[in-house]
Amino acid sequence: MITLGISIVRNFQVNKLTRDVAHMMAKGVDFSQQPTQNLVVNDLANGLSLQANNGNVTGSSSGNGVLVLSVFESLTSSCACSNAGHTVVTLRIVIGNNTLYVSPFGHPVSIDSSGNVLNYTTDAGAQADNVSSAISIVPGGIAFMSEGDFAFTDLGVVGFITHLGAFNRAVF
Repeated sequence: MITLGISIVRNFQVNKLTRDVAHMMAKGVDFSQQPTQNLVVNDLANGLSLQANNGNVTGSSSGNGVLVLSVFESLTSSCACSNAGHTVVTLRIVIGNNTLYVSPFGHPVSIDSSGNVLNYTTDAGAQADNVSSAISIVPGGIAFMSEGDFAFTDLGVVGFITHLGAFNRAVF
């Protein structure tokens, strides 16, 4: 029962973490900067084994957690671009272990060192129309999303409870 109780507490922590980070992103906090990523890793995600990126926006392969931060824009149909009328990813930052989870919302080809999706108006991989399953974005509108996936590898009970973890998605 203790294992289950700790897992529930960590689940609440993952929910709060994803919500707080998405809210901070919507308020203009720049998570491409290492000091801001360190704040998330060392303070907000304390105890979740989220590892810092060491200066990049694409994540690493260490740790037991990952945050995928995205900004989406619904391009108007009057946009003189090949992605006109589509919802696209305009920013993508991964903090933590990028092998644990890949967002199903857009797979942009090229991202700069600040997380900006290059050529999102023409990159077909930046299309994320399926984000409408999580939020409706009006043409010309934007949305901020934080997705968190964490494995609780220290909480398993052999033969009884295995693969404990938590996933949460927050959108502003």
